[in-house]
Amino acid sequence: MATLKDVAKKANVSVATASYVMNGSELITKPTKDKVMLAAKELGYRPNGNAKNLKKNKSNIIGFFLSGFTGPFFNELLEGIQRTVIKRGYEMVVCASDHKHRLLLEQYVDGAIILNYHISDELLDSLANDKFPIVVLDRELENPHINQILLPNKLGMEQAVNHLVDQGHQRIGFIAGSIESFDGESRLEGIKESLAEKGLTLYDSDLIRADFTEISGLLSMNKFLEENSDYPTAFVSANDEMAMGAIKAIQQKGRKVPEDIALVGFDDIDLARYAQPSLTTIRVQKKQWGQTAAETLFDMLENKKEFKEAEIPIEFIHRHSS
Repeated sequence: MATLKDVAKKANVSVATASYVMNGSELITKPTKDKVMLAAKELGYRPNGNAKNLKKNKSNIIGFFLSGFTGPFFNELLEGIQRTVIKRGYEMVVCASDHKHRLLLEQYVDGAIILNYHISDELLDSLANDKFPIVVLDRELENPHINQILLPNKLGMEQAVNHLVDQGHQRIGFIAGSIESFDGESRLEGIKESLAEKGLTLYDSDLIRADFTEISGLLSMNKFLEENSDYPTAFVSANDEMAMGAIKAIQQKGRKVPEDIALVGFDDIDLARYAQPSLTTIRVQKKQWGQTAAETLFDMLENKKEFKEAEIPIEFIHRHSS
């Protein structure tokens, strides 16, 4: 069965533009509309009627769209969302994919929470309206029907840098994840700013790229130490898993944590306290983040117009890795 993405590809337009056309938007020019409709006809594409009926009559279902379930971070976040959804008498569907967003495009759900960098800003901007509100956790968008609930990433980096500088560290490196991650890149920007305020610099040579997993942290730090005899006395990691992998690599190279290299993570996943040594980190109230996102979405569904800027608390946790 042809998808909207297939139609967009054949018509040589974006998925968002194809969605606009299928939803009867007046913003699209006639030549573009004709091109999209012709592509849809040739491919035999039909918008899902059941989805439209569900949307018309309300489904009482909330969608949570993730890029994947890898890692322990998401459990508490999901629990926070689910608790609020159940309290409101709704159900929740969780969708994880890199490019297929059919439930979102065809609006099977009454509203959506997004933590998926594969979904473009353009698509979300085209879908959001007063009957289909969206809450994003991983980007900033200017749209009256989209609210963002973001973590104070830069504050966390400031706390980490203050701690390490107080410990006497003057050269601090950073373990980053995918460049596509909003939170990861916000933390990278935050550590650069915090170091600059201390008169210090994050050198390009002290920036390690991994992919947020423990094994990637181990392999990336292992490669870094093999290639560099001169290295920082401390690293901050964009998440705990990479930090724990880096600790293992440092130890495998015969060096000690924190005596030779100190480590600070971010998230405070359950395993952080059991690492050897236990991991200093920035604690994110993940359950509260999920609850706040869901409550905001329900406020939007109820057409409440006043929204307080949500503040998700974080806390610096000093353990034995620094």
